Amino acid sequence: MHSSSRRQSLRQFYSYFSLGLALLFLGFYLLEDKLQWWQADAPKMLPILLGCYLALAIASFVQAKRSTPFALDQLLPNQMVEILIMGVLMIYITPKQQDLAVILLFHVGIGNVITSKRYGYLLAAMSTIMVLTQGFLHPANVMADRVMSGSFIGILFFIEALIIQTLRSSLMEAQSQAKLTKTQLDSAAKLNDLIIERMHTGVCLINNAGLVLSINRAAQERLNNTEVNDHIPDLLFERFKYWQEYNLQDENEITLGNDNNSAFVSFAVIDENSTLVFLENKDTVMRKAHQFKLHSLARMAASIAHEIRNPLNAISHASQLLAENEELDPADKRLTDIIFNHCTRMENIIQNVMQISKRSHSQMQWIQLNHWLQRVCQELSEQFDCSIQIKGEKLDVRFDPSQLQQVLWNLTQNAKRYGKANQQQGVVIELLNINDRPCLRFTDSGPGIAKQELNYIFEPFHSTSADGSGLGLYLIKELCEANHAEIRYDDSHDHGAQFDILFAYDFIKDKDAS
Repeated sequence: MHSSSRRQSLRQFYSYFSLGLALLFLGFYLLEDKLQWWQADAPKMLPILLGCYLALAIASFVQAKRSTPFALDQLLPNQMVEILIMGVLMIYITPKQQDLAVILLFHVGIGNVITSKRYGYLLAAMSTIMVLTQGFLHPANVMADRVMSGSFIGILFFIEALIIQTLRSSLMEAQSQAKLTKTQLDSAAKLNDLIIERMHTGVCLINNAGLVLSINRAAQERLNNTEVNDHIPDLLFERFKYWQEYNLQDENEITLGNDNNSAFVSFAVIDENSTLVFLENKDTVMRKAHQFKLHSLARMAASIAHEIRNPLNAISHASQLLAENEELDPADKRLTDIIFNHCTRMENIIQNVMQISKRSHSQMQWIQLNHWLQRVCQELSEQFDCSIQIKGEKLDVRFDPSQLQQVLWNLTQNAKRYGKANQQQGVVIELLNINDRPCLRFTDSGPGIAKQELNYIFEPFHSTSADGSGLGLYLIKELCEANHAEIRYDDSHDHGAQFDILFAYDFIKDKDAS
């Protein structure tokens, strides 16, 4: 883009120079009676040659006005013709006009600015030949007694070409380096913008008046879709002024908007007129602290579970051997069944704990949900003996396939256990978009979850069933967060349990952009 505009500017400059020089020569011809500038030996040929020169200049001017792409070396024929015209004037028509040799210096200079090095030296050589030929054919007019002799002018042509080409090469190298630096800076700026845009922490740049200069998506969500040039909420502005006045960060949470959207706020100075505002969601901070505590507990529980597994297996095996005794009375056999059932339940808890503590990193892939669900849901339907209906629009999401299958497995298992899902009243999986985020909605036909339990359903080891481990929904939440997704329970329905898995919309936008 910049190179094309530069070439166009040089082309227009050359056309203006040629047209101006042609008009100047024509003016000298029209005022020849007063100026006696040309002193032509062939006065009849002079207007013809000047007319040709003017026609060539007009043609170059018209071509320069066109926006068609071209290379500067394409102007070489025009420049060569102009030098030949100047040579004809110097040698045959106006040999007494010695100022034409000086004018050739301008032609050589402009030619070296426009054309490449070898063509620039070609123009210098042509001009030198013209000047030396004039001196050879018209010895009476040779400038032997002047500093500007033919030989000296020829040397000047090449010195001029060398200097201009050297400066031109240095300038082009500097321009290339500047362009490379600009490209790198643009890439770095785009990378920074992308990183900030995808941060879960809200980042907002404001001026001293509280007007938003720049804002990422997370901050927009926490500030009720505040846009650039909007004013930040009054509570946040008061916190900002307090920080400016006392230079103290208020670590208390602040409620933004009308939906009890709480956040922790901090500020950082950019310059005297702008400040960065960081908005960390309260739930995010609490979840990180909670996750750290749970991960520590999970590691400890995994160590304990590893030590428990061996004696537990021994107890389970002993109970099975004891149950095989034919002389065992029914009451004792009932006790062995209780031992075995509880050993099996403890083994399931141990497996879940080990799965949480040793969970591998997510290997996220693009999944075409409609096609992928057809296969997975058939396996789930056969495993749990319940119907699974799939409906909704086509969605492409990025998720670890094995972990998404584990999520659906746990949800279906809960629907079977607590929602009494069967072949007549099974589960429904609906694919839709919620606020530009792809969503998988899982609904059963059971009684749902009691309101007093809603605050604890994703807590580990919390279960409403004596047979449950309380780790199913917790594991689902962990798997979703590992894949930049979010699971929510919708309690607005009177009948059935509804879970919404909201996939990360960042990935959807990245795919569209690619």
